[in-house]
Amino acid sequence: MFVGQTDRMMTEAEALETLAREDPAVASDARAALRWLTAGGGLETISQLRLEEFLWHVLPSSWPLSANGQLAVARALGRLLALAGLDRYADTCASAETKQIITTYDASSAEGAAAYYAAVEASPATPPDTDLLAWGSARGPEEQSAYEACAAAVEIAIAAHDIKAGASGWKSRRASLVDRWLTMSQPGDDTLLSRISAERIEEWTHGHPGERARMAKRIVPRLLEPPQLPGEPLPTLRWLLQHADAGLPLTSRHYIAPSVVAEATGLFGWGEPGGKRRQELSVFPLHTLRGLAQREMGALRRSGTSLVLTRTGRLMADDPGIRWHIGTAALLGPDDGSEPDFAVAVREATLLIITLNGNAITYEELLDRLIRLHGTEGWTSRSGGNLVTAIRYEVATIGHRLTALRLLDPDGAPDELTLSGTGVAAALSALLARALRPRR
Repeated sequence: MFVGQTDRMMTEAEALETLAREDPAVASDARAALRWLTAGGGLETISQLRLEEFLWHVLPSSWPLSANGQLAVARALGRLLALAGLDRYADTCASAETKQIITTYDASSAEGAAAYYAAVEASPATPPDTDLLAWGSARGPEEQSAYEACAAAVEIAIAAHDIKAGASGWKSRRASLVDRWLTMSQPGDDTLLSRISAERIEEWTHGHPGERARMAKRIVPRLLEPPQLPGEPLPTLRWLLQHADAGLPLTSRHYIAPSVVAEATGLFGWGEPGGKRRQELSVFPLHTLRGLAQREMGALRRSGTSLVLTRTGRLMADDPGIRWHIGTAALLGPDDGSEPDFAVAVREATLLIITLNGNAITYEELLDRLIRLHGTEGWTSRSGGNLVTAIRYEVATIGHRLTALRLLDPDGAPDELTLSGTGVAAALSALLARALRPRR
């Protein structure tokens, strides 16, 4: 990439010859490191991000040398880069951070890997997550190509001093630059963002062989259609966020205050207003709604004896589109380690089955299809217990979420799970969010 070089530069061959005259052993180490970095492509193929990956991960985790030997390779590479005039890259090789990560790996590979990921996350050269896209740590070819293109743009901007790491607002400028690259028209009249989206949807469609893949393939055309929504698609969520904006009062045991519970029962038909159901735990849709907003959406936090909005909650309260996107994604929940994959897989299959079944299905048929599907796929329950019991639990969970967000048809039969028109749009939105999620 040749950014950050001095005025006087040697070619790769000249730098290696000079280094060989200084110390043949050092030249050998530098040549081996350069071979990994460039794959024969020359010095111009080096980037800051690729150099950091080599020094902070590949070298300490994969090269069969002691920590001192690995540090010697880093110093040799740094000397070569300095001779070639790539001073900023040379500084990275000789940095205290590089030494610290390599020695950490030597003590513990797990702690070394954690130090590497933290260092890359903090590196100014790393393309950040933006409002448009969260990068996956497991990236397909299109996403990896886009990631490297954005990294190159960021590095050039830093070298040109258009972005000055540590200056006021530099992270916002970096994110804006990444967004511009993601949405810039590419050959073929598409964008990097659209290519990543298409790749993720394709991967999701074929993520599981068999029936789930067939259902996913059938639903994809509907996922890409613009949703038809009423003016306020998630009224219960909007109501909760509005209360939290002013500070939603809690009891001494941190449950929603009875007066607010009574208001919810009156507005949404969750019991008789003014009746006995004035405790949060007695109004399960409200309790479910709070749990979704506070834990999975990250929209609320407790401050003393009140629930208040987080930054995400503020965005959701102000923007119906953001509220819809985050609110519907919470139907399935995350699979980033906070919940077992089994739970999300059952909920995903539930929404696939019901939307492909005309938006209504009896509980008996739904359970039968889910049991056969997950048995065929070889799933075990989240606790290793009875698979049927675990599936019933997850069906009940997503049913509670649909009720809390008012996405079920009030005229549906008691023995059926029936989505309203808005519920259908919400199910498709949740499945699209699942397909587009970053892979970890």
